[in-house]
Amino acid sequence: MAEIRRLQTFLDFVRLGTIAAVAAEARYSSSAVSQQLERLSVELGAPLLEADGRGLRLTPEGELLAELGPRLLDDWEELRARLAARRDELVGAVAVAAFQTGCLALFPPLIERLREDAPGIELGCVQAEPERSIPALRAREIDIAIIERYPGHRGAPLPELRETPLGDDAMLVAAPASWGAAGELARLADRPWVFEAQGSPARAWAESLCHEAGFAPRIAHETSDVVVQCALAASGAAAALIPALTPEALRGGAHCVPLAPVRTRAILAVTRRSAAERPAVRAVLAALAADAGARTDV
Repeated sequence: MAEIRRLQTFLDFVRLGTIAAVAAEARYSSSAVSQQLERLSVELGAPLLEADGRGLRLTPEGELLAELGPRLLDDWEELRARLAARRDELVGAVAVAAFQTGCLALFPPLIERLREDAPGIELGCVQAEPERSIPALRAREIDIAIIERYPGHRGAPLPELRETPLGDDAMLVAAPASWGAAGELARLADRPWVFEAQGSPARAWAESLCHEAGFAPRIAHETSDVVVQCALAASGAAAALIPALTPEALRGGAHCVPLAPVRTRAILAVTRRSAAERPAVRAVLAALAADAGARTDV
């Protein structure tokens, strides 16, 4: 229904703040977005936006729609999901986002499995960290977000989302073989390290592990790319903490051993509750659980 699409455009404006931002994200022209918002206002018989300097702001009626609109979209999505469940057809587009190692380890077997078992599903894969994928999931830009969660970093639960555990991924110490490093971090206390950027959950967790081992890490390099981390470790430039999900072929010759004691991060698939009954979404979740279980210590 056109009204549903226009309501989503309005909620995108509420989320992003400007018509230009909505147009850029949706790959429409600004005039097309403006027309959709104006048409929605006419259909509802109330002004939704008003001028605010050079920009726009919500009217009281717009604020009411911003409050109730997400519930309307949830109900519409749930209705469609339940109707699809009655037909039990594995068809339609399903967009899945994952962090880097999730993409590397989980997407290729997922694509292969669905190609064989559910060829009617049009799978779209996106690389995105949780801070980007969860907002995209709530905005209905994607259908499933595969996220990582480090010990002590659980966020506030969102009632409209459902989490499905996929397993626990062990963390490894990566270093040149010549360093003779074992899994005890203290043995690398005087070595340089490569960590993710300051402010990321992975960085905070890695630093806390080093502090627990009795030293402050000397962070010589920063990158969120696990392939670069492995390359630096293999070259002798730095030690790294990498997830076991990192495919062997991409470790670049780095010597990788499990942390001692073993430490893990949780891997989860997150969906909107309103889409939970959709057969195609259920099929993708089942395939992810099967493939992830074979690659993680559940």
